[in-house]
Amino acid sequence: MSEPILEGSKQWPATNSPANLFSVLSGQNLILFAIIFLAFLLRFFQLGYRSVWYDESFSIILARQDFGTILNGTAHDYHPPLFYLVLSIWLKIFGEGVYAARFLSLLFGVGAVWVLYLLAKNLFGPKTALVAAFIAAIAPFQVLYSQEVRMYSLEFLLGGWLILSFYRAYRRDSWQDWGWFGLSAILALYNLYFSLFSLTALGLFFAGAMLYYRLTRKNWLTRKIQRWLITHLIIFGLYLPWLFVLVGQIGRVKNSYWISRPNPLEIFRLLNIFLYNTTNLTVDAPFDLIGLLLAVFLLLFTLQAARFRLRSGAKGRVRRSFEIALLLTCWLAPLLIVLTLSYLFTPIYLERSLIMCAVPAYILVARVITTANRPNLWPLLFVPALALALISLYFYYFSPDYTVHYDSAAASSWVARNSQPGDIVIHINKLSYLPFVYLKTPGSQFVVPEEPGNSHDDLSPETQKAIGLQYTPIEKAVSSLGKQNAIWLVLTPPQPGQTDYQERIVKGYLDSHFKLHSLQTFFGETIFLYVSL
Repeated sequence: MSEPILEGSKQWPATNSPANLFSVLSGQNLILFAIIFLAFLLRFFQLGYRSVWYDESFSIILARQDFGTILNGTAHDYHPPLFYLVLSIWLKIFGEGVYAARFLSLLFGVGAVWVLYLLAKNLFGPKTALVAAFIAAIAPFQVLYSQEVRMYSLEFLLGGWLILSFYRAYRRDSWQDWGWFGLSAILALYNLYFSLFSLTALGLFFAGAMLYYRLTRKNWLTRKIQRWLITHLIIFGLYLPWLFVLVGQIGRVKNSYWISRPNPLEIFRLLNIFLYNTTNLTVDAPFDLIGLLLAVFLLLFTLQAARFRLRSGAKGRVRRSFEIALLLTCWLAPLLIVLTLSYLFTPIYLERSLIMCAVPAYILVARVITTANRPNLWPLLFVPALALALISLYFYYFSPDYTVHYDSAAASSWVARNSQPGDIVIHINKLSYLPFVYLKTPGSQFVVPEEPGNSHDDLSPETQKAIGLQYTPIEKAVSSLGKQNAIWLVLTPPQPGQTDYQERIVKGYLDSHFKLHSLQTFFGETIFLYVSL
């Protein structure tokens, strides 16, 4: 027995004229092209403005290695290998410059806007799809991760493809569509472990849809259930080799991870982040409070509008309840799972790791904008949100004060201009060490051991070996220093959970054995120059 169609009919131009239809479609395509081009411009603008920071340096240095080393390094790290493998191929073709390395993430970010458009169009038609694509194109959160050499823009793209392929497979129920869904699921799982929560959300939705059909039609959709099970068995089989790695990672996360326990109100703040903020943007009062309050009203208004559409019809047509339920599940279920695990197991909540949830969030917000039954209310919410997004973008582009990253490029360049062969550079932690290694700063680079019990000492020995990271005590680092050579000490502020232990130990040793010649301050870093007594 075939499943009833829950969605309304597609809305086409009220004319049978091929010329008029072509004109409408051409107009839609033109708007879509403009949105995609806008997304590209926003992500390309200031692409090299910020210095490559620790996470990006880690990605590039690991991607320099051969595939075996990458697989072994990620098998003991917090992220699976897909992005690093793709990045490795990319860097071999286009080089390791800042623009070249970040351009891969830019392409993923722009592609994600297009995939989100396709998903929204399949769900609700072109009007909602264009608005959703525009929201994703200008969202500072997406711009940030499309300019960073990490796996998050790829995860956003795969998140849209995962829901799109599931929706098509569920509706058309062909082996080809289930195959595309399986492929998108495997790629997402090998890109970010949090994809498991989105896949779980889709599983919960599928089970709920099957139960709803059983209760209303007194029958099971046997063929659909069989194909869903077979597809997931194949997904499980293809992911099984890495599943054992994931089990090991769970123990490492519980024993050593730097994330703090989240506030339950993150369910509101996450929409704030997705729409008009970035996780690395520090907004002072009153903007932070305004943004959070606006996010609360936006979420409540969106959920209320979605609930209305789930329950009620209009003009005798059944609302698209299936699509609304799908998006609500994919948006809120992974978030609630992560918050629950963060309280019952160990803190794992990170906004960027939940970037998949932005896909349904943007589409639902767009749906409310295009079909709101309170047209006088939603501009009071979404117009200020748009203004905050533009303000956020401005500060992201032009103000170094609105980022936690360090200006390692300027610091490295200064050392390169003033150092001599045989000088050594000492780092108190890996946050400055890896960027200096990536930038190929002259002089031997050393990083002293992490503070005992420091939650940021989270790299396994296998991962350290893969990226060439070796901790060296300060006494050993200076033992080979020539009489005429200098020591460059790079200090960075303590991270959350850290103290000034490293600074006191290392700087205290150098102050007692060498002479402080000068110091230079950069954004987030201070470099001390020591010479022999």
